[in-house]
Amino acid sequence: MNRRRMLLELFARMFSISAFVLGGGFAIIAVADEVFSKKLKWTEEGELLGQLSVFQMVPGMICTNTAIYLGNKMAGPLGAAVALAGTVLPSLVIFTFVTVGYDSIPVDNTCLAAVFSGLRAALAGIIASLIVRGWRKNVQGYYGYAAVFSAVLLMGFLKVSAPCVILMAAAVGIAIEFAKRRLETRKAGVTVFRSCFWILPLLFLKYGSLAFGGGYVLVPMYMEDFVGASAPYLQIAAEEFANVMALTQMTPGSISVNCATFFGYRMFGVAGSVVATIAMVLPNYILLLLLLRSMDKYRDAAFVRGLLAGIRPVATSLMMVAAWAFAGMSIWTFAEGRVTFNAFAAAVFAGTAAAVLTRKLSVVQVVAGSAALSAVWNAIAK
Repeated sequence: MNRRRMLLELFARMFSISAFVLGGGFAIIAVADEVFSKKLKWTEEGELLGQLSVFQMVPGMICTNTAIYLGNKMAGPLGAAVALAGTVLPSLVIFTFVTVGYDSIPVDNTCLAAVFSGLRAALAGIIASLIVRGWRKNVQGYYGYAAVFSAVLLMGFLKVSAPCVILMAAAVGIAIEFAKRRLETRKAGVTVFRSCFWILPLLFLKYGSLAFGGGYVLVPMYMEDFVGASAPYLQIAAEEFANVMALTQMTPGSISVNCATFFGYRMFGVAGSVVATIAMVLPNYILLLLLLRSMDKYRDAAFVRGLLAGIRPVATSLMMVAAWAFAGMSIWTFAEGRVTFNAFAAAVFAGTAAAVLTRKLSVVQVVAGSAALSAVWNAIAK
């Protein structure tokens, strides 16, 4: 197969997978693994799923990491760019239309409001299941637990910004790893020496550079920057933000790309949605290519190991903050000094978390089922 045909095939395959597969990165990587190994014979069976640990070493989304890996393997950096474009384009186009028509959605309709409330509870449950599923891997040793609860305290109660917490965790993790290496060399008796519109791309380059663990870890950052009267950009209502997050689960593409499209459009129209989306995935593209080219050489470097060890527990904390925020918009609400508890939303939360955690249902089935149940419950409650 000549190079041009291969690039076209890469683009077409990733475009079709991204456009028609719902459920986010894990669903996309599972389908891509089957397509590129069984149908095209370009990879070994299970190869893409086996690269998940590598994909976690750089900020970015599973779906875009999959595209970059495949494209780079088949046609170098150009192939990676083509495959990435094929993955991002359906999400950009579809969610731009969703964003344009968002204001015409009758969110004050009682049935639709119930659906969105159920979806918010489902999102909290999905995130909670991801926290539980990844706890053993992400939270290890005394540092892991200390980092998780310190980060929750800093972000949830002291209102320290999420980027600051991530940078602090990275610095601590790197320092601990170098200290461990130094202690090991001492024990061995060896001394070792080791040596205005422009706001938009900068903003989403920042998000793309800090998206360790995927889209959910960015939710607290979005809330700081876009939600509420004190937010520096947009100042959208918390309920509207929660509705948008629910919509990201009902359309193709990753939550990060969909959110970039939405916020970019709200700030500067179609041009803003395009620029924000490109800025979101650009760090992912550059960093993963660099990692793939130097992985064997630097996999065990103290800096890399410390960086990952420092950030991994905080990614769990970010998801905990996001789950708490969505639960607070559906399960319980505070108004006029009173706490209102929604038993149905709590049941949706628990059922969703259990279903996703035990893998009884896919994320798509959970989201669709939560919306349908919420609509039926609203009709019965009337």
